Amino acid sequence: MKNFTSGLPDHFILFSQTPKAQEQSRRILLRFATVLTVPLLAMVLFGASIISGFFLLLLFVILLIGFKQMNDWQQIPFAVNPSHPMMELDSQKSAEVMIRLHDGRWVEAGENRYRLINDDLLSGFNLVALDDDYSILGYFSDEKTIGSKLRRTMALLNQSLALRDAHNQVEDEIEHARERESLDSGLLDRDWPEDIELEDAAGPIAKILKGQE
Repeated sequence: MKNFTSGLPDHFILFSQTPKAQEQSRRILLRFATVLTVPLLAMVLFGASIISGFFLLLLFVILLIGFKQMNDWQQIPFAVNPSHPMMELDSQKSAEVMIRLHDGRWVEAGENRYRLINDDLLSGFNLVALDDDYSILGYFSDEKTIGSKLRRTMALLNQSLALRDAHNQVEDEIEHARERESLDSGLLDRDWPEDIELEDAAGPIAKILKGQE
């Protein structure tokens, strides 16, 4: 984790350390603890047998999957400052977000939301701002395809930016961004996320934006 946060200003907090993310971490741990009871009970039931060996192998597979999911969750590559709404501190200071690029550099998030686009030279994706020029922030991931992990990351990143803008009383440009996307020539593959998200993350966004109407 030290290498992951290297270069991040001290006052910024990884998304995984925010209250909502901590709640999700506990849910992930509880889910895997529950699943682990199945092979453990089976091993007790069958004793020293070939079947028990199978369940022992299953136990290790579940542990590996659980470790990977927790590691992925702990290293979602963006961070917020203490004034950001995700910290739930009701601060009046400006909210900020920083993003970690693939090379380990932490950069300030711009004023726009972001999408992913294939890199022309490298096997992976660049992070692209939803502005008029689709400005490239930097090389973001070496994943070959946009799977559930990247979709979740983009969902949470853009939610954090929406909360930041609402807190800072900045006009929300996301609907304009979606309009630009619909007019695009196909440069960007659609990946508005539908996978794993914080269950009630949209709640605070809606409440804050409604209060500005």
